Amino acid sequence: MSKLKIASILFFISTLFLKFSSMFRDIVIAHQFGASAVVGAYNAAMTIPNTFILFMLTGMKDAFVPSYLKYNKQNQGFSHLTNIVKGTFYIGLLISIVGALLSPLLIKTLFPTFSDDIEQLAIWTSIAYFLSVFLVGINAVYEGYFDANGKYSFSTFSQTVVVLCTIGSTTFLSKVIGGYSIAFGYLVGTVISFLIKLIYFKPKNFINWKQKIDLKEVRTFYYIFIPVGLTIMVGQINLNISNFFAGMFGADAISYLNYAFRLVSIPQAIFGVTVATIIYPIIARARTNNDMPLFKSGLEKGLAIMFLFLAPTVAGMMLMMKEVIQIVYQRGAFDSAATLATAEVAYYYIGSVLFYSIQVIIAKGFYTLDKGNLIMKIGILSIMLNIIFNFIFSNWIGYKGLALSTSVVGFIYTLLAFLILNKQIGWLSLGKIGKEYLKILLSCLVMITVLLNIKGFFEHFNVYLYFMILTIIGAVIYLVMLLIFKTESLNDIVFKKSDLKNY
Repeated sequence: MSKLKIASILFFISTLFLKFSSMFRDIVIAHQFGASAVVGAYNAAMTIPNTFILFMLTGMKDAFVPSYLKYNKQNQGFSHLTNIVKGTFYIGLLISIVGALLSPLLIKTLFPTFSDDIEQLAIWTSIAYFLSVFLVGINAVYEGYFDANGKYSFSTFSQTVVVLCTIGSTTFLSKVIGGYSIAFGYLVGTVISFLIKLIYFKPKNFINWKQKIDLKEVRTFYYIFIPVGLTIMVGQINLNISNFFAGMFGADAISYLNYAFRLVSIPQAIFGVTVATIIYPIIARARTNNDMPLFKSGLEKGLAIMFLFLAPTVAGMMLMMKEVIQIVYQRGAFDSAATLATAEVAYYYIGSVLFYSIQVIIAKGFYTLDKGNLIMKIGILSIMLNIIFNFIFSNWIGYKGLALSTSVVGFIYTLLAFLILNKQIGWLSLGKIGKEYLKILLSCLVMITVLLNIKGFFEHFNVYLYFMILTIIGAVIYLVMLLIFKTESLNDIVFKKSDLKNY
């Protein structure tokens, strides 16, 4: 088995663990504090610092991978790592200090209705998250370093540590320090994640401590990084806009939309992001070596492999949406009526999962070409379109229209990004991609047709057993059809070493 396959399997497993631990964190917070003012203060207070955290965490990694590979080819990789770590430390520290000092003013101004005790909780939560920003930035640089060297699972593990610390703090300290336990756990987790990297490298090898920072190199990197980071924030901004519109339909509408979005986004987070992360260093090295055929081949394989996993998952969710929501959410205060309402919204979000997963692969192409500014412009356009479609669709079908808007905007966003990327690099093999997608779609169609005809035999079973039986039968049918159609992406994964193995 090639090193690429082993790394891919480990990364997939670690990504699953990260995503499910994140879901468990939300369950723990809900169990300890319910939907009280404590949770409201927590969510409100982390909004602004979380914007910077998202900017640093994901944007930094996407910008650093091709940058590091370029310098590493010139035997200057460690020097470049040192410059970016030092530059990020000072920039992140400035954000942390200014944000922490401004937190009392921001909370008092943005949330004037908070009671005194809730206001204090919100202020200290905001301060804790702002104080973590500079370490988040440094952690992100090293996670980009691990990704560039094919150590994807280590990168994911360091993020999981933060989630686990938040879970642990909330579980064991909530009775002692109340709502402060959530932010405290995040801050401690960020510190531990940093210390793990420091111990892994050993302090003397962490960076070149004696090296003078090259400000020109740092400025050049941040010129590339800033549009990448801003692009990453587009999805969060659009989600906030949808929540604003949802507020006009009441608190229940916001809950249904958020529950549905988080659930439906799981396949994108697992398959779209996983495949994109694995393929990124491959196309980055191809670009560094001026190997455009390999660059295109990497993108084509990324798009095909992502769809291979995503298509049956989405199809299965559409078939068993109510059962999936029932299994994940329906307990305690979340009753059967909430399950049905959430399921109705979730169907409208399905398109966004597919389109944004494709977009994640395409975005890696832009970042590798140092063209993050182009996709940032598309992202800004998507924000404006989201506002327009939110208004139109919400007046048409109520709050469910906000989910539909997300899917429609995702389609336009992805289509524009695909067309512009092809203009930059010359066209990908549309015939090859289309043929692969057709085989996958036909396999899914056969799977769904069979499941629709047999599911009646199992509907009287316990919901967990019903879900398990249909999932296993569906997976077997899908795999058999892929083999019958001789799907190349499956062949690449299972039966032969990919032609990208040396990268």
